[in-house]
Amino acid sequence: MIEENELPIPSENDRYVLAARLKGYLDKHDEAVELLTEALERDPDNPILRRYRAHRRISIRDFHGAIEDSRHALAHLETVEDGYELYQHEVEKDIVNLVLGRDELVREQFLPKSEARGRETIYSTTFYSAVYYHFGVALYLNGELQEAAENFERAFEVSEHAEALVASLDWLYMIHRRLGDEKEAHAVLARFAQLSEVDESDPGYTERMRLYAGERTPEDLIGVSDSRELVNVTQLYGVGNWLHYNGRPAEAKAVFERVLDSEAKFAFAYMAAEAELSDSALARI
Repeated sequence: MIEENELPIPSENDRYVLAARLKGYLDKHDEAVELLTEALERDPDNPILRRYRAHRRISIRDFHGAIEDSRHALAHLETVEDGYELYQHEVEKDIVNLVLGRDELVREQFLPKSEARGRETIYSTTFYSAVYYHFGVALYLNGELQEAAENFERAFEVSEHAEALVASLDWLYMIHRRLGDEKEAHAVLARFAQLSEVDESDPGYTERMRLYAGERTPEDLIGVSDSRELVNVTQLYGVGNWLHYNGRPAEAKAVFERVLDSEAKFAFAYMAAEAELSDSALARI
């Protein structure tokens, strides 16, 4: 067996992650799952591989599988120091370099915090927060709201980037409203108001939280047409929730149907809208 210090740079696991992420960007999520499954056959307890397969299992609507992978990742989380992960626009550069044989230019796909030394500026999320966040999403989509809330709380606690902080609070707010806990929902809005910064470049979750806080109207969000369809459906799902919470189910249903009219079939908001209309009173309106 190859010793860890003899692994090529990028490592074999990095290569699998890069290949799986490329498949995901091409909306070939089932093939991404297959690649990560192949990687896990040789390294079954690797929490990084489990974290990425959990994400792609959500994309193919295998929520039970995503929950299983997330539990496994958490069981082995302390075997890996927390670190930084790259986002798509940076990952694409590394995929190009890998294809062209410029392996020496491929950055660490996972950068341990102890080794960052100022290099973390190109990284936009952290590993621990991603594990908890995707676990929360899988649980939410599977209807397991209480445990989902626990994981979004943990995601918020360990997040360092504005987008992850706001997104975690957004899901928490939705869960507390669904559970009828108005006090906790208002407490989440207070935490949002206290954030020192928010991510204005990717307004989906930020604008939803502003809607919940009364800083925006449903018409504000519906009327904005961002060139990124992911942003649009993310905001629309929030509008549907707001309408649903505030006793306007027919309007909520119309907004959820508008989400499903989009092409963003692998967005979490799209999957959540599917769930809203598949087995709820809204479907009978």
